[in-house]
Amino acid sequence: MAAHRTLRIVLTAALAFGGLRPATADDGASPGVHVGRIVLGQSAKLSGSGGTQAGVQYRDGLLLAFNAANAAGGVHGRRIELISLDDGNKADTAAANTRSLIDQHRVFALVGHTFTAPVKAALPLVRERSIPFIAPYTGFPELYDGSHRNVFMFRASFEDELALLARHIDTVAFQRVGLIHYGTPVGEELRRDVGHQLKRFGRDLVASASMPINPRDPRQAAQGPAMALARNCPNVMILGVSGKDAAAFVSAMKAHGCPSIQYLARGLVDIAVLTRELGADARGIMVSQPVPNPFRASAHPLVQEYELRLRQRNGASTAPDFVEFEGFIVGKFVVQALRRAGHKLDRRAFVQALEAERLEGPGHYRLQFGPGRRVGTQYVNFVMISEQGRIVD
Repeated sequence: MAAHRTLRIVLTAALAFGGLRPATADDGASPGVHVGRIVLGQSAKLSGSGGTQAGVQYRDGLLLAFNAANAAGGVHGRRIELISLDDGNKADTAAANTRSLIDQHRVFALVGHTFTAPVKAALPLVRERSIPFIAPYTGFPELYDGSHRNVFMFRASFEDELALLARHIDTVAFQRVGLIHYGTPVGEELRRDVGHQLKRFGRDLVASASMPINPRDPRQAAQGPAMALARNCPNVMILGVSGKDAAAFVSAMKAHGCPSIQYLARGLVDIAVLTRELGADARGIMVSQPVPNPFRASAHPLVQEYELRLRQRNGASTAPDFVEFEGFIVGKFVVQALRRAGHKLDRRAFVQALEAERLEGPGHYRLQFGPGRRVGTQYVNFVMISEQGRIVD
């Protein structure tokens, strides 16, 4: 298939154990379980124009946890390997990747697929093959309605995040609410969902506009919608686009004469890209986050461990990252569940271990599943980009 010729395959999480051998022959009790290794699979946005680096950051967070486990001897003597395939945030490529991971690479479970359209494209195969599908990086409603028994959600839903944004808009008494979103079916769903949440507080969108997804030049792509929205100059703007696209839009709104807008966004916006691209203009942007603030190392041992793994990998100068921290939490939980499942590992034992495992974080953050419970948390926290890129609660 042509799609496979464009894939960039990344074999990782075995750095402490030397070279890898292909994960094609199953010499264990279950696909992906071998004498000395457990093979997991991921399809993520690891390259491509515009948007965000969240696929790379999410993968890197998973690897922080997996490599730490490997360095300590693995899980019951088996190292964890992660096969990450690049889908470029394209649904058809993600579907092809998922089939390849299951049929050719014979992975034990899927972990860390990214973004809504690619995850939706993978779901039919996940259901057909009854493979554990762990922590997709999205939050659309279908994943929370109990219809997918093999899907374990490690983050609050988009509805939870949008409800927090709408409550904040009501509390601060903003009246003119605008939205920028992608010109895709997913973007249109977001527009409808934002309108629904606002109506709960007696408000409406005064204006909305769309950008193309994956634009070659985000700055150029932002000009048209910014010009249209600047005619109303909303006093609060919800960013429904990500990374460089969001940064380009904020800059364009300022250039078109709307410098004093309060920007609100869901966690998918990618704070790291906003602070890097906007500099001082990122100050005041508020973002909902499905994990605690990793910039507060004193907050909890979980945050301290994440920052320790960062220093071990990159040195003292590396800054924390929300998406990477989320990936680290997922990876740590998966390691705990694999240990709980025991040496005679199969998918049924792993699912039972996921249901029995829990992980605590700062404040009221808790990640815990249960028999029949596939949503591990509804935690959402608001953070703000402050001066010099500091992130405050």
